[in-house]
Amino acid sequence: MAVALAPATAQEERNVRLDISPQLFSVLYAARAAGVVPAAVYVDPLSVAARVQDSTRQLPPEVVAPLREFFDRRHPQGGPVDLSPYISLALVVGSPPGFEVTLPQDHVPPDAFDLQEFLPPLRTFSEQAALAERWRQLQPFYENAVARRQSEIAHLLLATRAYLRLIQASFLSRMYIVYLEWLVPPGLTSARNYGEYYYLVIHPEQQDLLQAVRHQYLHFLLDPIVVKYASDLQPWGRLQSIAEKAPRLPKPFRQDTLLLVTECLVRALEMRLQKLDAEDAKIQVDQAEEEGFIFVRHFYQALESFEQDEPSMSYYFPELLRGYNPEDELERLAKVEFAPAQQAPPGSLPPAQQVARLLAEAETLMQANDYPAVREHLQTVLDEFDPAHPRALYGLALLASLQQDSELAKQYFRRTVEVAREPRILGWAYVYLGRIYDLEGDRGQAMSHYQAALALNTRLARMEQAARNGLQRPFGEN
Repeated sequence: MAVALAPATAQEERNVRLDISPQLFSVLYAARAAGVVPAAVYVDPLSVAARVQDSTRQLPPEVVAPLREFFDRRHPQGGPVDLSPYISLALVVGSPPGFEVTLPQDHVPPDAFDLQEFLPPLRTFSEQAALAERWRQLQPFYENAVARRQSEIAHLLLATRAYLRLIQASFLSRMYIVYLEWLVPPGLTSARNYGEYYYLVIHPEQQDLLQAVRHQYLHFLLDPIVVKYASDLQPWGRLQSIAEKAPRLPKPFRQDTLLLVTECLVRALEMRLQKLDAEDAKIQVDQAEEEGFIFVRHFYQALESFEQDEPSMSYYFPELLRGYNPEDELERLAKVEFAPAQQAPPGSLPPAQQVARLLAEAETLMQANDYPAVREHLQTVLDEFDPAHPRALYGLALLASLQQDSELAKQYFRRTVEVAREPRILGWAYVYLGRIYDLEGDRGQAMSHYQAALALNTRLARMEQAARNGLQRPFGEN
């Protein structure tokens, strides 16, 4: 079921909608049946989550066994599982009972790519647990949630477009889809975009639902505008090194100035839309800056002039940039005391999040040339979570290459190609193996690895060009 967000404009009806998804329901139902979502005591025994919990307890053990075997193999450390990658997978598969991946393999999101092995047990479980019938029984609850939330969300988004003066904007084939899902744990907000499609998966009763919907909607509206003026933002990139020093700044914003600029603009707009008084605005701007969102202060102040002018944000955005002097800000921001990292209590993060954090920290340490710490982080992933984790093996292979230990690098790259399925990692591992063999004088082995990289047909231009270069002449020759 898909419900367009009337009563806004016709453009909005085509490009933004509330939706419900049997794929999301099936994946999250399976996770609950396997016991990887903690059981809860529900105040309302007739709620969707309570009904699902009761129904999963009645399933025969042989029906649930393949799911539990999968999760035990995938998450051998036990405990609650991070559901975010499974939500990603649900967003890129077709309707049950087939659950076929709808994207080319090279376009499947990295966090979902390795989870495709979950689909066979999901298909079997869907049939044996009669998920189609269970979905039919619960679908009215989903439809009621959409009907109840539709009007307030439509008005919120219309007000957002009115503020930006984008009422008549055209979005062509771009889409923003909000999925209301009762089985998403309250507090878990999954926002992401795949190409021209923006998604938000959220519990219908989540307290900050409207704010989360608007935040992703602002990205939907503003991302193309910021990208259009990327060349004008190049001088802002000089400040990226300062933002990287903020311990609380999430990894994606450390690596991409355009992402950081857009997020700062979104946050400044949210503050403006709240109509904060001067004292509250100062508190929020200072806090954002201390967390590493270093452009929020400028945008919050610049938007005051935008409010007094007439052009839409599509045309006014260059004006927001003209008042910013990166040279002056370098000196000011160098004096900012960034907030310290928030330390989670031991064991409070799901294992998947612990792995993600270790890998992210390893990447940051690699850029800082702190090789002993990089090795410690990656080895922790292998020793405590997954002895065949492709990204950890690939990282250790790169580290060995940087330290000119070709034999160790070759061992790690070989292990990587044995277990990796993500095209980027697998392709580059083949290329690096080819280069090592070239340097060792084994041209035949080198050629076979370059050919293996190209045979993947990844459409990764830089990797494929590196492989073609390796086929034309041995690596290291001028």
